[in-house]
Amino acid sequence: MILSQMTSLQQRLIVSSIFIIFVILALSLSHISFFSPLFALIISSAISLIVWEYYRLAQMKGFRPLKSLGIVGTVVYGFSIFLSSQQSDFTTTLPEITLLVILLSAFIYYIFQGDQPFINLAVTLFGFIYLTIPLSSAIYIVYFFPDEGLQDGRWWLLYALMITKVTDAGAFFIGKRFGKTKLVPYISPGKTCEGALGGFSMALLTSFLFFLIAKLFSLSITLTFWECLWLGALLSLLAQIGDLAESLLKRDIGVKDSSRLPGLGGMLDVADSLVFTIPLVYIFLKIQYA
Repeated sequence: MILSQMTSLQQRLIVSSIFIIFVILALSLSHISFFSPLFALIISSAISLIVWEYYRLAQMKGFRPLKSLGIVGTVVYGFSIFLSSQQSDFTTTLPEITLLVILLSAFIYYIFQGDQPFINLAVTLFGFIYLTIPLSSAIYIVYFFPDEGLQDGRWWLLYALMITKVTDAGAFFIGKRFGKTKLVPYISPGKTCEGALGGFSMALLTSFLFFLIAKLFSLSITLTFWECLWLGALLSLLAQIGDLAESLLKRDIGVKDSSRLPGLGGMLDVADSLVFTIPLVYIFLKIQYA
């Protein structure tokens, strides 16, 4: 049975399973020296596709963002984060240098030939603020700890991904089965309070189970009982806000999905709930372990 002949739920499950397998495989290889630069490029390229979908939505609204600058700049910025993690005096400032070059390039373009610079500059640069910078924090997390350290950033990223996506799945399935009270009908008519509560509850349970498994199998992650509760709760709340934030933008444009990925809508639809959760985990690591 090909994807086009399946139900939306079947498509969602199959495509999601493929994503999960790919993410786990990529993460498991990300600390191997010959693969780590490729891993950074894969993550950066995936984020650039998400940014491309955002610019495509902006064009549907009548704006003319600098797509090439945004897409290429996203890949370069993500790879600069990887280089900065290699503990070289020169490379530590590469992400900031990259952002400065992108900002200057955008202004220089509109100084000489751009149309409607005020709004188009804003739309172009918002793509970096909304998507590129937050999602690229995933690379920071993966290489946050040294290879010989007691903790492994890959477990922290996996934790963030699990709590975020369990929130999505819990809200979807519980909302579909028990949802009656609309959460924010103007923005997303399908989302319900029951689904939001269900996603939150599933996330807390998953966070607690992750804590138990980490303790039982001595995983390279130091997650305490209280951290698994408050961090899991906060991640779940931010995941749902991220989902609503993208719905807000799509509602303004008048579209349901950001693209045509079978069962999932688009790359932006997949990543929307990660926009706030991945930076939160990175900030937590910076405060706790830097």
